[in-house]
Amino acid sequence: MKKRLLRGDMVVDTSILIEIALATKTGRMLLDNIIDELIKPYTTTLNITETLYIICRILNLDEAKKRLRLIIDSGYFKIISSNKVGMYVAECKCMFPISIVDCHTLALARRYGLPALFYRLEKGFKPIRERLEEWIGNKIYFIVEE
Repeated sequence: MKKRLLRGDMVVDTSILIEIALATKTGRMLLDNIIDELIKPYTTTLNITETLYIICRILNLDEAKKRLRLIIDSGYFKIISSNKVGMYVAECKCMFPISIVDCHTLALARRYGLPALFYRLEKGFKPIRERLEEWIGNKIYFIVEE
């Protein structure tokens, strides 16, 4: 994905939050774009929960809480209650063979009419990408499209 595409309001998946929390090269680039207000990231409370447990497994619980607190308290991320997208989540999970958390990301994108950003194009997404984009009514971007 080219940096120029990373503009505007978009829903970010757990994978993006992990990149930011771990301060990877990609995470730092994304965070720079967020701080420069090129990107306005939206995510769900379930994505936040998933990020916490994944970072906990990589580092430890205290460090995971600290890093996630920095993301939450920054004020740059619009965190939407997963309850607000529940019906869309159920519809997504019924229609597509993807994870419930990915459905939260896509349901939020659909509800707000925003594109979605994931870190990697997973093999499960490849055959249904166009249908997913049609369902959310917007583009789905991937940093890495291997």
